[in-house]
Amino acid sequence: MILERVVDKCIYNNLTTPIIRSLSDLGGLLVVDLANKVVRFGVDGVTIFEGLRTSVTIQLMNKHNPFLVGIHCMAHWSNLAMQTLSSLSLVVKIEALFFSMYTYYS
Repeated sequence: MILERVVDKCIYNNLTTPIIRSLSDLGGLLVVDLANKVVRFGVDGVTIFEGLRTSVTIQLMNKHNPFLVGIHCMAHWSNLAMQTLSSLSLVVKIEALFFSMYTYYS
């Protein structure tokens, strides 16, 4: 159990460091300015990014900006919703109907 926590912490640190480095090197943002200029962090919903204890979002909040808000990317949510809906038989039938109408009229 302790080994898992150490490994998890290393994974989070290994992701947080390149994010900060990219913001400063590629974005031209000084590390001291993170608290004033970075207010949201969009992620795809995995625990490594949005966990409650040691996630990348929590580390960014603790080290750089306590008012940072981690949000789940809306495009990713929409994609997940469409994947779920496309497995329903009714949606498959409606999609087939629209495709056949498109084929007929084009």
